[in-house]
Amino acid sequence: MKRFILASNSPRRITLLGSLGYHFDIIPHNIQESCVQNDALPIELVQYLAYQKANDVARRVNDAIIISADTVVFYEKSILGKPKNASDAKRMLLMLSNSEHDIVSGVCIMDMPSKKKILRTDRTYIKMRYIAEEEIEMYIKSGEPMDKAGAYAVQGEGRKFIEKMEGSYTNAIGLPLELIKEMINDLVKDENT
Repeated sequence: MKRFILASNSPRRITLLGSLGYHFDIIPHNIQESCVQNDALPIELVQYLAYQKANDVARRVNDAIIISADTVVFYEKSILGKPKNASDAKRMLLMLSNSEHDIVSGVCIMDMPSKKKILRTDRTYIKMRYIAEEEIEMYIKSGEPMDKAGAYAVQGEGRKFIEKMEGSYTNAIGLPLELIKEMINDLVKDENT
């Protein structure tokens, strides 16, 4: 069995992948995610970034299966990445208050040395309740929104703002586990045929 590599040092992604029971190494990518463009289509963007992350790590390993992902919040034709600062987090949360959005993740599984890859996306629908400005300010003071796409964490205190969720919970956190298992099985199946 080949070793697995997670191309991320995100604590959330490390914990999620670990919950599948896979043994894996962590080699963080060196790709700048700040290239989020509001006019890009979310599926194209997350697939592009997931591939770039896997490809970056692939340059440093010889024999492994690399797992990478990118996640964005997609709201009214705009892509919301991680907030730049507290006022940006507040702007995002005011936008998302009492509205609907999607959390879109791109996943790349790449085999080395063959460079055979599988790229797929997952989408989770979220309906937010009305969030009072005071609640937003208190939430920002907690620090939780600052490294999260869309400025909130589904698995943290941000869950209290969610009225309804449809789709993969782990995708909403940033690593769609059901999809990853399916992709790894497909990659291994392809190699054995």
